[in-house]
Amino acid sequence: MRDIFPWYFHSEADYEAIWGNGILTVDTNVILDLYRYNNSTREALLVALESFAGRFWISHQTAKEFIRNRRAVIADVSSDFIRASKPVDDVEKAAKSAADAIRGCRVIPKEFSKDLEVEIQKACQTIRGKIEKEKSEFPEYEASDDVVSRLEKALSDKVGTEPDDVENLLKEAQRRRDEKIPPGYMDEQKDGLGFAGDYLMWSQILAYSMEKGKPVILVTSETKEDWWEKKSGRTLNPRLELLQEAFEKTGQKFLIYHTDQFLRLHQEKSGTESDESILEEIREYSLAREPAVSVTQEASLQNNSANEGALLVSLSRPVKNFTSSGRFAPNLANVPEIHAKLTETPAGTPSFTINANTGTTYDFNVHVHSAERGAMLPVGEYLIEYHASCGDPADLEETDGVAG
Repeated sequence: MRDIFPWYFHSEADYEAIWGNGILTVDTNVILDLYRYNNSTREALLVALESFAGRFWISHQTAKEFIRNRRAVIADVSSDFIRASKPVDDVEKAAKSAADAIRGCRVIPKEFSKDLEVEIQKACQTIRGKIEKEKSEFPEYEASDDVVSRLEKALSDKVGTEPDDVENLLKEAQRRRDEKIPPGYMDEQKDGLGFAGDYLMWSQILAYSMEKGKPVILVTSETKEDWWEKKSGRTLNPRLELLQEAFEKTGQKFLIYHTDQFLRLHQEKSGTESDESILEEIREYSLAREPAVSVTQEASLQNNSANEGALLVSLSRPVKNFTSSGRFAPNLANVPEIHAKLTETPAGTPSFTINANTGTTYDFNVHVHSAERGAMLPVGEYLIEYHASCGDPADLEETDGVAG
């Protein structure tokens, strides 16, 4: 089997050869995250990237997205200090209200309420001081950007140039998106040409690997299913289609890692003790970017006058409401009437409302909202059955539902 599927099987010698001689490349968020991490995590990842100097290369697409988003990320991270202070203020106000309530209980000594207020204020002052200390030590990136300086040095003459055939690559990106060929089809909701970013990066990496005749280590912060095989909520391995395409086009083997996997392996290979708190911070940032909703569509009726089938929606975290999208295949003759019904829900799902809409002949949206104040839709799988028809409309009014 190793002869038939060489892109899948890797010997220990393969791993050593790729780590020892291969090209290291990363996606945009891996380097943008350097601004988001705390000092220890930032330093650990920069050291790991710098250790590949001479073999560290990034695509033109990655560099372009980094330049486009850098200032916005810095501004957002800087505002974290303001966001962190607000919950402290809220705790202090809540403590005062609680102390007032305790004072209203005549059988309770008044010093109890005073003790509560004093202790909470003391704790709030302590945490405010720590936040201010972190703020004072946070780099002034606009004045002096050590991240850019160190990346420029590590990437000396190792940033890809823009390809000549961008128009053709965009057409291919659109084809792959429509046919759900990885990577990037999960970005179809992005504005403009945003859906093409992952494929443009991927195609440039393949071209560079082919040009240099070298294997590749690709580090990505992506967690979506257009990069990773997933089963029952667990990430198993990189999409096999990516590994196969890379080998068939370049003749080289590729290793694809999440940022935390790469850093852990690098530390092991360099004899550095792994710091679990650093790896956990990286994982937290990656998970925060993972969409709460993933959708699988299965059609049972497909023609140009009617479509019906089901959407299997997986929620990775509780939400008040969610929207799932589906596509008509083939495109319908005209804009249809559409009806959707939620037939299966996780245990503990509150009562809900569901409605579907479309204004096109090629796609539709289904919206599910919790109907109970303060109640969230729980993590798990939701089965939505839909029917779209260009004929006589059925009763399509918004419906109320109660989880079964």
